[in-house]
Amino acid sequence: MKNTLSLKLKNKLTLTLSLKQQITILTLQKVEIEELIRNELEENPFLEEEINIIKNDIDYEPKYDYYEDDEEKDNPLNRIAYQPSFLDFISSQIDLEFDDNEKEIAYEIVGNLNEKGFLDTPIKEIAEKFKVDEEIVENIRKRITRLEPAGIASLNIKEALIVQYEERFGEDQIIKDIINQDLEHITDIDYLKKKYKDEKIEEKIQLIKLLNPYPLSNFSSENTIYVEPDIFIYERTPTDGNPEEFEIVINEKNIPKLKFVNSYKKALNNKNINPQTKQFLYTKLQQAIGIVKGLQQRREELYKLAKILVNHQKDFLKYGKEHIKPLTLKDVAKEMDLHESTISRIVSSKYAQTPQGFLPLKAFFSTKLNTESGNISPESVKYLIQKLIEEEDKSNPLSDTQIAQILQEKGIKVARRTVAKYREEMNIPDSRKRKVIT
Repeated sequence: MKNTLSLKLKNKLTLTLSLKQQITILTLQKVEIEELIRNELEENPFLEEEINIIKNDIDYEPKYDYYEDDEEKDNPLNRIAYQPSFLDFISSQIDLEFDDNEKEIAYEIVGNLNEKGFLDTPIKEIAEKFKVDEEIVENIRKRITRLEPAGIASLNIKEALIVQYEERFGEDQIIKDIINQDLEHITDIDYLKKKYKDEKIEEKIQLIKLLNPYPLSNFSSENTIYVEPDIFIYERTPTDGNPEEFEIVINEKNIPKLKFVNSYKKALNNKNINPQTKQFLYTKLQQAIGIVKGLQQRREELYKLAKILVNHQKDFLKYGKEHIKPLTLKDVAKEMDLHESTISRIVSSKYAQTPQGFLPLKAFFSTKLNTESGNISPESVKYLIQKLIEEEDKSNPLSDTQIAQILQEKGIKVARRTVAKYREEMNIPDSRKRKVIT
């Protein structure tokens, strides 16, 4: 057998420290970004805060700035940010996600959370109170865990961490195994490396450490939430000069403005510098570049995302949840020319102050059903089913088949079993149980 030497080219994506920093900033909440930058200003010699600046230090003119300098006092960023109580915060999401009896059960679950955000009351007890199957209550509880803050209404820390990870970074079986089996070994890197044999194990552990084991820990004793809206969406009166019906403002209030300190760059070219010092400076320079570029990318991507959401969901913003249109992460990813997982990361744990209240960006998304005139969201179909049942003859209530036929006459192609599924999700009894004998 003859030994030969061959050269083979292979494409491989390597994440630089700067790029990793940019991706991290894109996924963080506003308050987390503020903390990250404050810490970096203390430790990074290449960065300092620029005070009283007039021009944006990274030379980016926001497309959403409709105000002249002499109108600074009217700038929406100077308005007092709405800081809802936890009940206000979660109520707006429950009202969007649930209907009728489902909503009552959801409020019952939320009302029985302990100070850490976990459900202490047995599922069986809630099911007996509302005279429904335990499976229905458990299904509602699991849907609540996917609201914001992610992990709320979990039964324990492990469930809360898994839900948070999946909402922020996607599903990962190794992450589930680590949380379920080895959470107590989370600081023992060598042990975890040996057991799981995953080359990205250290990176995954760092992501786990970003999670919050207690979903309500960011709320004060007075139940005031510490997150702020990442985006302001204001309804406005269109003019000849600006026909837009909504104004979009990216919230960067209290995020320090940064500028580079160039004096340390010369040290990197000094041949007499200590290797350890040079490596330290190089690392800090890459982090500084990543933070500045990351802030610019966050601003641009959030604005693009908000613009798409507003364009698709104008009726929802004006008139409420029954007018929400079908929109998926895949749809938005295609418009933004980004991967679906990237959109998911941008959307996760981000909030908007809107004419419909303080909402997570996830509230703008809904799946699709085919109709003769295009697509309609399941939420809209549920609303129509609910209205039909509310207006039916109580002595001769509509069957699921009849409801399906009425919807089909309206151009909405929905099967009887789908009507039954949505009716059950709204906790509405079937026609036999709804019948009132006079």
